[in-house]
Amino acid sequence: MHPDETPPIEPTNVAELCRLAAGGDPSAIEQLLWAHRGRLFGFTRRKIGPDWQGTIDPEDVLQEAYVDVFRGISSFKYEHEDSFYRWATRLIEHRFIDRVRALRRKKRDVSREVGSGGLHASRHESFLANHLKDSLTPSKVVRRQDAVSALMACMAKLPDDWRTVVQRFHLDEEPLSTIAAEMGRSEDAVRRMAARAVERLGECLRSASRFFNSDECPGA
Repeated sequence: MHPDETPPIEPTNVAELCRLAAGGDPSAIEQLLWAHRGRLFGFTRRKIGPDWQGTIDPEDVLQEAYVDVFRGISSFKYEHEDSFYRWATRLIEHRFIDRVRALRRKKRDVSREVGSGGLHASRHESFLANHLKDSLTPSKVVRRQDAVSALMACMAKLPDDWRTVVQRFHLDEEPLSTIAAEMGRSEDAVRRMAARAVERLGECLRSASRFFNSDECPGA
């Protein structure tokens, strides 16, 4: 380990990790999300269930919830080692309900298939492969879910405008002209913003690599 690199907090110090996170420590928040990555993915998929599978992308719901975690961490209260997981699942539930309500309200055509965690590469995976392949390699991240979880945490830390551009331009593949018009910026400005955001994500993923060989926390 590099002498300037802060080692991850041991799983036995979950309470201290939660205390630091509640105080706004972004590294502690990231470590909590990493420690609970498997359960949070699983909870999101179960929440969507067969009724909305293929209509609502679990990765989209989880990405939005990750942003809510960073924004609302001051409201988190530690009571026991499962506190963070239970708090995060409530945020996931709220995001899922928002998506269902929006679909019903708009009565949109929901026949389009979206990523559902199957064998096909998700949009997050494709983005990693196309734009961040030098930041994450198979030797660093064994499981697909690990890479996606790390990307989501890094995206959640981006400034709002940067995250919006990454989501719409790289993940949703919307036309640059449409994004620029709605943001009130030139296409060149949005393109530069997207490039800076990708660069920031690469830095974040390289930093997060210190978690990749760690197991989930007890009870996580």
